[in-house]
Amino acid sequence: MQKEQIEGLIPDNKVVDIAEDSATERAEYIGQAIVEARDKLLAERDAQIAAANAPLHSERESLLKERAAIEEAKAELELLLPAKARQAQREADALLVAGRAAEAKAKLEEMRQAESAPETMRTRQLAISARIDAIDREEKAIAKTVFETWYAELQHVIRAAEHGLFIELLDAALAEMRAYQERHGLVGTLADPYGFLVKDFHIQNLTADGRSQEWALAQQWYRGRERR
Repeated sequence: MQKEQIEGLIPDNKVVDIAEDSATERAEYIGQAIVEARDKLLAERDAQIAAANAPLHSERESLLKERAAIEEAKAELELLLPAKARQAQREADALLVAGRAAEAKAKLEEMRQAESAPETMRTRQLAISARIDAIDREEKAIAKTVFETWYAELQHVIRAAEHGLFIELLDAALAEMRAYQERHGLVGTLADPYGFLVKDFHIQNLTADGRSQEWALAQQWYRGRERR
């Protein structure tokens, strides 16, 4: 399963026959495969969250524009309302004097409705703000879901790489080294420990030394962990 996980992340045009390549070139292919696997997972994660958030981003932008337009219109209306109220009152008084009471009443009612407009606008602004807050919560929920999906895929790849390094490469290589010395009679004894073909330094030098970044990070990742 681990092998398929890694291979599935390598683009078809990167699959090459490394049978005739040098050890350095083979190492480069392995490193490149790991980097490409990582980058592909990152790209898929970012594309997934961008697609999920696109409608919400569009809605938020529209709401922000509407809220700004309402604020501008409300400020202008609140500036004009006192003068319009005085004008409406004068017109209503003139209508009353002319014996047109119904028209005067309608004029004053129209003004009262105009005076209530800022409050209606404020109510709409509050509704917009509430929706924007809800969008923020939705985006956070989406981010958590996308993270969990990405994390699971990342874990599969890392576990595959660990399996490949520790089991398929290091342990298998050590077993092959010891089998090789057995087959060719290059096995020492307690009396002649130097007769062993495979020395401790052969084993130790397979991996990066204690001054390397790789060694330091391995200690960081594995030190103190409990078996589960």
